This record gives sequence, C-alpha cells and structure tokens, in this order.
Amino acid sequence: MKVAIVGVGNRLMGDDGFGSCLAEIIKDNTLGAEVIDLDTSNLLNIDINKYDIVVLLDIANIDSEYGIYEVKRSSDYDFSLHDLGLNLVLKLYEDKKFYVVACKPYIVDINFRLSEECINRMVKLFPIFKLFMEKFGVKINLEVSDIEKLVKEKCLNILEDK
Repeated sequence: MKVAIVGVGNRLMGDDGFGSCLAEIIKDNTLGAEVIDLDTSNLLNIDINKYDIVVLLDIANIDSEYGIYEVKRSSDYDFSLHDLGLNLVLKLYEDKKFYVVACKPYIVDINFRLSEECINRMVKLFPIFKLFMEKFGVKINLEVSDIEKLVKEKCLNILEDK
C-alpha cells in the first residue's frame, strides 16, 4: 500500500500554513509514506495514481479544534483545499482513499506565522495523527516535544533569518 501525506497551505496567510508547515516538519522523519509539501500548488500537480491512500494536512472550518476525517465524494465537510474542488479530485480518483488531518484556524489573514492557538492545536493533534498513520504502516519518528521545537524553528516567522 502506497501512502502520500500532502501538506496544503499558504504560509503567508497565518494559520493557512498549517499543512505546509507540518509536512516540512515530518518530511525527513517519516518512513512508509511520501511526504509532499504542496504549499499553494494544486493537488492535481502530484501524480495521485502512484498512491492508494492520500492524507491531506490542511485547515478546515470544523466545530472541533482538530480532527481526522475520511473524505468521500458525497462528504458534507466544507474543506476548501484552495478552490481546487475536492469533489472533482475525488471523482477522478474514486479508487483512492482520501483523509484530511484538519486543524481549525484561528487567523487566516496576511500574517507570516502560525498563531499560538494553531500551534497548540497542532501539538495536541500530533500524537493522534501519528497513531492514525501507523494503521497504514507509516512511522513518524518524532515526539510531541520535537514538534514544539521544530514548529518554532521552521514555521513561526518565515521572514526571520534562521
């Protein structure tokens, strides 16, 4: 079973950078899946045919602070995926399983960093996400303390010198 973990988001728009940031953090520490930081690119820019399972990391207007959802074509969830039209992708790739690891945003506006609220949600979500990925044979070799450190290094302010 081939798995892709795809981070989606615009890091210039505050919490919208959640998916892109998390993908960057886990990319070099994940076994059993290809991790792709899609940034603001279109989901159709990757070869989805190579994968059986696609796990999207993105923000979503959900009632809870975070969650993991299986997405089906008839889904009632309101996932933006940046005007791509997730229903179109799901229709094109009906033989694939899609999941969204979602974080509820606190601020989506011109802001070159994730909000503290989003970071706290990411930290709470990470162990759940890590365990979820293990169901597909994917191992993420990071702990919550690593996430806290790496998000501060890689995602707090993209304009600061590192």
